[in-house]
Amino acid sequence: MRTVTPQAVAGAVSGLATGYVLWLLAISNGDNATAGQWGPLVLLASMVLGICAAVWGLAQRRRGKQPWAAFAFALPVLPVLLTLAILANVYL
Repeated sequence: MRTVTPQAVAGAVSGLATGYVLWLLAISNGDNATAGQWGPLVLLASMVLGICAAVWGLAQRRRGKQPWAAFAFALPVLPVLLTLAILANVYL
């Protein structure tokens, strides 16, 4: 069992913050009236980001770079969750 280092925690928090900023940049072009149009595109981009981040995170983990792996795994979490929340609000 591996212990969680402070560097890995900082990497995860940085990944969450970076993902949130990227998500804010992605949605800044739309408004509430057009959320049904841009929401699926942002979700698709978030999913592609998630796949790429997972591949990169696995590579970093194999190299023993735990902070970078934590950053990569945390990066797509907020964009995917927040976009799903917006789409649920629009379509449900």
